Amino acid sequence: MFRRRLQPQSDFALASIADMVFLLLIYFMLTSSFVTQAGVQVQLPQGRSTQPSPAPHSITITAKGEWYWDNQRIKKADLEGYIRAALTPLPKDLHARTITLRADKSVTMEEVAYAISLIAEYRGAVVIATKRP
Repeated sequence: MFRRRLQPQSDFALASIADMVFLLLIYFMLTSSFVTQAGVQVQLPQGRSTQPSPAPHSITITAKGEWYWDNQRIKKADLEGYIRAALTPLPKDLHARTITLRADKSVTMEEVAYAISLIAEYRGAVVIATKRP
């Protein structure tokens, strides 16, 4: 009699795993954001820097005097609370302490100075967004 021995298959098909890894790679590349694009449109002043400086939080001041924290409209009087919450306790990483300030080019220096002074009060760092030359 011929007896067939059932042996476990020792080879493993890697093609399906490679396909899954490739699809996950494409998914994360398409859904990740390398530079934060703000939803509030402002006319930024022109600057010389060509390096984007992403930060975990942003303040936007529009030409109409509207204030936004991370693209959510807020009152100017509430800005200090948002900054305090973001910077207390003080993060050790400089990147986590950085707040991007996006101000329309028609906004007065007084408004910009107000935002910068609040950030400085809680020992944060400010990056002022400008448009590329």
